[in-house]
Amino acid sequence: MKTKRALRRSLGIGVVLLALTGILLVGCATTAPEKPKVLVPTDRETAVYLDKYEFKAPLKWALMRNVEGGDFELGFLRIDPGVFPSQTMIIYDDEPFGSSQDLEVRGNQYCTRFLFNSGMSPQAVKREKTQLAGSNAIAIYLEGENPVQKEKVKSKVYLFKKGNRVLSFLCTQWRPLDGQFDLQAFETFETFAQSFKFLKKSFYEEFEEELQKLKG
Repeated sequence: MKTKRALRRSLGIGVVLLALTGILLVGCATTAPEKPKVLVPTDRETAVYLDKYEFKAPLKWALMRNVEGGDFELGFLRIDPGVFPSQTMIIYDDEPFGSSQDLEVRGNQYCTRFLFNSGMSPQAVKREKTQLAGSNAIAIYLEGENPVQKEKVKSKVYLFKKGNRVLSFLCTQWRPLDGQFDLQAFETFETFAQSFKFLKKSFYEEFEEELQKLKG
């Protein structure tokens, strides 16, 4: 993810807000029948995204989908009660900040770049090792303030391995300096992240398999 402040201010080119997920999960009458649905409900109280991922979708949050490449693979946005910038984002990012395949090193790289252009200077207040998607992971909790803009931020990010790649889940919540954070939103994030399943091999996994075959 590259510039989450820019994304918050303006979703920009390459990202489309499709609809509230509560509407998507019951179907959309205006969708042309020949076009595949982006988010399809299952009988397991989950949703399938483009036949690639399955997860418990945050209901009544707006689904954000990249259509031309961008800062993340998919996400959800909720405009919260209160004055600007009261909102929360949940994101699955297949290219988080950094380049190291070591989770601890990648975590350090991630923290140095996270919201780097927001004026927040978020600090990691807690780090812990955990498990996610059947793999080793680290959870990083970050908080920051921008006194000039009179706003603050609270985030939690998971970095985890899938094959040789590091992937991430992120929940970020913005509030005015005197606003209260909504911890329930982070519980919604936990449900999303813990339920996330990969239904297809990624391009990188298929490439690695073909490379191993060539090596014999």
